[in-house]
Amino acid sequence: MFPFSLLISLWRSILSLIGAGESGSSARDNGRNVKWLDGLRGIASFLVILTHLARAWDYNLFSAGPAEGTPRILQRPVLRIPWQGRIGVTIFAFLTGYVCALKPLRLSGSGNYNASFTSIAKSAFRRPPRLILPATIALACAWTVAQFGAFKVATRSDVEWFRAASVKVDPSWLKEISRLFFTILSTWTNGRNDYDDHQWALLPLLKASMLVYVLLVATMYVKYPYRLAVYSGMILYFHQNNAANTETFGQQACYGMLLSDIASNHPEQSYLSSRRWLRRALCATAIFFGLWAASYPEHDPERCGWSNILLEGSKYMFPPGVNLGKRFTALGVDLIILGIFLSPTIKNILSNRFFLWFGRNSFAVYLTHGTLLKTVLTWMVYGNITGEPWVVTKNDKGEDVFPYFPRGSLGLESLAFESDSEKTQLPR
Repeated sequence: MFPFSLLISLWRSILSLIGAGESGSSARDNGRNVKWLDGLRGIASFLVILTHLARAWDYNLFSAGPAEGTPRILQRPVLRIPWQGRIGVTIFAFLTGYVCALKPLRLSGSGNYNASFTSIAKSAFRRPPRLILPATIALACAWTVAQFGAFKVATRSDVEWFRAASVKVDPSWLKEISRLFFTILSTWTNGRNDYDDHQWALLPLLKASMLVYVLLVATMYVKYPYRLAVYSGMILYFHQNNAANTETFGQQACYGMLLSDIASNHPEQSYLSSRRWLRRALCATAIFFGLWAASYPEHDPERCGWSNILLEGSKYMFPPGVNLGKRFTALGVDLIILGIFLSPTIKNILSNRFFLWFGRNSFAVYLTHGTLLKTVLTWMVYGNITGEPWVVTKNDKGEDVFPYFPRGSLGLESLAFESDSEKTQLPR
């Protein structure tokens, strides 16, 4: 009976997706449907896992294609987006701006300014513990398993990224306890985490939320059109700033505030809802160009015509000295989310129970996936749990020769890196 009931449940879910037509959606969606945000958050966390799998065992996917020959199917535009990364953390930053601004903007829009200020004060006070406490618990778990040698296989594997990102435990417990304390401190000071380097994004996300609260207070009594102008000015400010990760966090937080304010006041949405074909055209155009921009490869964009067009266009779009991969990802995410924002149908699909389940567990997945990737999954791939035997020998020049563990029989042994310089790339 279990397989039959599972099939029935799956069939009902498919019918609910198909039935989420625009005829009923437009009437129900007045810009205040926020369930789609959880669905989008769940997709983002899933994409983070996919990109780390590719970074570990198939780094060639980060290139536009081989120097000679035809690109693989997963190196094609759009299909490469889940594997090459960057997009997940960018979506998290957008959601931070949207969600943090939503309730205060609705309260101020109804004229209840005191309640809006109270909401900002409470949210700003609660935000750090909501991020720091779960992250610290996940860090403590990673530290605990590290003491029992759980990362030893990863540090001795044939993946350079694993060896660079996996902690090497000190034999002294006293030093390890001290190291845990200073790792907690450095995680929220400079983003460095020896036991779980994926927590680097939490500090910028916390700063982005505080930026949102400051902007909300500063613009509380500003009229709606001028608030939109302030958000747009902040987006342009971060766009022209060539400092690292400004496009990933600050710009996305302000963009989230912009759409959140439009959703709360929604005169623009009312205008577009009465012009269905215009809304559909804008939605399709935004998603098309967003997917194209988000497909920009991390390496060798000049090898393919579609990515070379983006490379040449970047000279006129972005300031010099920036990370073009992250810049195009930010642009792509903004356009894709604009398309979702304009489409009640896509919102209803993202509000499905399947996506909501992923959204509710997204933060836990983000905090634990790195540890599981470098322990359980690594043990399965390499067929080794203890990290032994491990005997370092010398070559004719007297240099150490490390017997890095080869991959098992999962087909991953054929996925080679293109160059040693690419193997050292860390997930930033």
